[in-house]
Parts: sequence; C-alpha cells; structure tokens
Amino acid sequence: MKRFFQLLWIFGLVSVMAAQEAPKHLQKIYKVVFLIYEVEDGKKINERTYTLPVTSVDGNPRDTTMSVGSRVPIATAGTTGDKIQWQYIDIGLNIDCSVTEQEDKFIVRGGIVLSSLAIPEQGIDPRSGGNPVVRQVKENFTTLVPPGKPTLVTTMDDINSKKRTQVEITATRIQ
Repeated sequence: MKRFFQLLWIFGLVSVMAAQEAPKHLQKIYKVVFLIYEVEDGKKINERTYTLPVTSVDGNPRDTTMSVGSRVPIATAGTTGDKIQWQYIDIGLNIDCSVTEQEDKFIVRGGIVLSSLAIPEQGIDPRSGGNPVVRQVKENFTTLVPPGKPTLVTTMDDINSKKRTQVEITATRIQ
C-alpha cells in the first residue's frame, strides 16, 4: 500500500512538472479603427467609425467580424394573408478583419460589404415583384499599415450616384 501511494505521488509530481513546462501561448491584441465616409463633389457628406478588437495567437491571426444593420422581410411566395412566405435579408455593414505583424508594420486583411435599399426615386425594378432593390458594394483587401497612422485602404464609387465611399483604417497594438 505504501508503494502504491509513492507511485501515485510520483505520477502527480510528474504531471504537475509537465504542466508547468507547457509552452505559453503568445497572444497579441490589436485595435483596428475603420473610418468609412462618403464623398460627393470633393466634400465628406457622411462619416461613421467602427472599432474592432483583433487578436493573434502564436502569430496566427484570428478573424474578427462586425455586423451593423437591419433584417428586411422579402415576400418570396403568395400575395395575401397567411399564404405569404417571407425570407429575411441583412441590410447594412459587415466588416471582417485580421492582423499580423511584419517588421514595424501590420498586415491587415479585411473585407467590407455595404448594402442598402434603393431609394424610391431610383425606381423599382419590375422584375423584383414589388420587393425592394438591394444595392451592394463589396471589397476585400490586404494592406500594410504603419502602427497608429490612418491609411486609406479602398475607394469605391457608387454606380447609382456621384458619391464615393472611402475606407480608412488605423491599427494599433494594445497588448
């Protein structure tokens, strides 16, 4: 019995030592600020700011996602009463982002999807069956960003107006 407790104590000690020698994971945390603004005739007419915390563990970036918007019902079948079937679509902004480091700069990979409903004066597409027409701008990017400095990453023209959407990001390491 004494021998059993000695072996149990040795196994316990070995497992504690092994746990102490387990490699620590190196986690880095970044703050990525997206400044999204519309420009018309050279002037900013609308501006929004979105901040995402982004992590990297042992040099492997973790994707961070943010969604802001509304779920809009679209009639997919039937026309009246309880025979109407609905499908919901997301309208608004979706941002995906990951960060890694390269020397003294950050590699920021991201994607932006901006969707909206066509305004009445743009007309309704007769093929839509009376449902709203969805406008969408989508961009995926990979860019080098100096820490703490705003960097313009994309410019997207609105195909239905003279407006332009620009996306600027600022990335900083906070841990």
